[in-house]
Amino acid sequence: MGTDQKLMYAFRGWIAFVAFMDLGVAVRSYIEKRCFLGEHSYTQSDQLLEKEDPTLPRILGMYSILKALALIHCTVFIHYRPIVSMGVCSLLLTIIMYLAEAFYYHSTTLNFYVVFPCVLNGITLFGLIFMPKRLLEGPPVIEDENAELLRQAAAFRKRKTPNKSK
Repeated sequence: MGTDQKLMYAFRGWIAFVAFMDLGVAVRSYIEKRCFLGEHSYTQSDQLLEKEDPTLPRILGMYSILKALALIHCTVFIHYRPIVSMGVCSLLLTIIMYLAEAFYYHSTTLNFYVVFPCVLNGITLFGLIFMPKRLLEGPPVIEDENAELLRQAAAFRKRKTPNKSK
């Protein structure tokens, strides 16, 4: 296996890690029923949302699940440009959302829960923009690796199953 392929597998693992982090945000949103976004938008005279209203955490949770699904698809089908484009768009939208909430809407401060996802998504965005180009410009892959994995799994099942025709 070449260095480019090893690098691509490592990057796919990184994208899966970022997707796992988004699933963690979704679980946290549903368990805590509160959201770090909107914490600082409550004042005594201006109550736009009730503090106990779980709508905002549910929306962030659903968005995080949707983004995780997009990144999982991007991990599996990284050799398809439209899928990579979908991953890039979801990462870019997430970075814009976090920074807008901190700097434009002032609903949160520039804390760990804003900075860490922005850095994580920024690194992933940088990789998604440059890594697939390197993969697509390289020598063409003769066979789809997903089909090869399915073929290997079928051969493994055949060896494991005893012959019942005796």
